[in-house]
Amino acid sequence: MERNEMIEIIITKANINREEAIEVLEKCNWDIVDSIIYLEKIGKIGNNETTTIIEIKEEEQKQDKKKNSKKHEEGYGGIGEMVGRMFKFIGKLIRKGNENYFEVKKDNEKPVRISLTISILLLIFLSVPTIALLVIGLFCGYKYSLSGARNNYDGVNNAFEKASESADSVKNDFKKGYENNI
Repeated sequence: MERNEMIEIIITKANINREEAIEVLEKCNWDIVDSIIYLEKIGKIGNNETTTIIEIKEEEQKQDKKKNSKKHEEGYGGIGEMVGRMFKFIGKLIRKGNENYFEVKKDNEKPVRISLTISILLLIFLSVPTIALLVIGLFCGYKYSLSGARNNYDGVNNAFEKASESADSVKNDFKKGYENNI
């Protein structure tokens, strides 16, 4: 709002002359609300317990500030935002891992289903024993597969199938070699 408009508003509200309005506005740093309150305190305006509030179009300035701050936040995320994104990503991974399973089965028995999250944690923290048990399981006739409601694991399951076939062929070759030596 321009200063002339502020002066006119003070003149009409307080019934004072132009010089007094300018003086009051200067004392209050050109703030209309503070000027009206000041005039009420010194008795130039009668306060009848219902004070009129003058709205200044600061909403546009606030919206511009919000737009600028949003652009700033989007472009330059702070450490808190980065940590939040990281936790959100980890949460999604854990959720997907809990919805999908690593299956261990032998012949026509019911498969043992282990959450992928637990399987990955076992591989990370107990990698040597886990890998050793998986290899021993292959030679004992166990087959591995991945299953889940929304994901297609054909490529991974084919690789598991080929690994179990290779283990079976190595096992059969070992048996034949052992039987021929006896």
